Amino acid sequence: MKINYALALVALALVGCGSGQKPESSPGVANNRPLPLVAFSQANSADPWRQVFDADTKTAAEKHADAMSYEMQAAEDDPNKQINVIETFMLKNPKVLLVSPATEAVQSATDKAFDKGIPVILLDREVQGDKWTAYIGGDNREIGRQAGQFIVEKLGGTGTVLMVQGISDIKPTIDRREGAMESFQNAPGIKVIFGDDCKYQRQAAQSYMESFLQSRKAFDAVYAHNDEMAIGALMAYQASANKPAKRPLFVGVDGCQQEVIQMIKDGLLDATFKYPGPGPKAIELAAEILKGKQPTEKRIILPTIKVTKDNADQYMIDNPNLAN
Repeated sequence: MKINYALALVALALVGCGSGQKPESSPGVANNRPLPLVAFSQANSADPWRQVFDADTKTAAEKHADAMSYEMQAAEDDPNKQINVIETFMLKNPKVLLVSPATEAVQSATDKAFDKGIPVILLDREVQGDKWTAYIGGDNREIGRQAGQFIVEKLGGTGTVLMVQGISDIKPTIDRREGAMESFQNAPGIKVIFGDDCKYQRQAAQSYMESFLQSRKAFDAVYAHNDEMAIGALMAYQASANKPAKRPLFVGVDGCQQEVIQMIKDGLLDATFKYPGPGPKAIELAAEILKGKQPTEKRIILPTIKVTKDNADQYMIDNPNLAN
């Protein structure tokens, strides 16, 4: 976020423009000549997925330090601040502009940049129209489909799944729900309990699960729309005197935290499905643009990775910038 989480981040400590924080940047001079600027306007840098997103993007840019300078600034999920960030970047004459929009309202700024001949690469979130060079992001519906299929296989095609939802009316939630339902509907023995809107927050999911367990309804698996809610549901389950005799499965989405991978290794969570960060691919694309090569694809969809105990160690090695 594997998530368009503009509403889902209300409880997080946000940073970015207006906070006094300077833009994150890398050196921009080689042989006494300024390097072309690749500027990144991030929606926010508060939640764990976006922190990993930022770190991976910076690491990728550092690999091209001889060919580009790089600056990033976050906007606290405030479209007005993000428009100001983009307009400030424009004064620096960037050669490529990366934008993960806070909302579609920043389209006015991305359109202006595009109209000035600056390649615009959208990351994770989209805007209306076609005034952008490329879009890079994950596929939440496919992630939901794969998570659902994992649960179906682990339950042998029979059982009850408690779905702990994010924010019910935003696209990532809809896609992660409907993708999973495609898999569940192909298994007639699977029943689904649609849980409350828990805002992608650990504490909200924990409180919901505490109340749900008091109902003593039977369930065999928990599918949470992100890892934070999976952890919250697990914490409530572990502390409850009303938990089922047989431990249910716990499956989340995002795969961006060391804590989550360690819990999988320890057998506390059963799986997570990576919501891929688009930063490294965006830097790769920007480097090609700086060489005069235009993207051959308008939309680039990144694959997910299923993380279980079997591959958790390798996943940690392959993803060194996971959030703490």
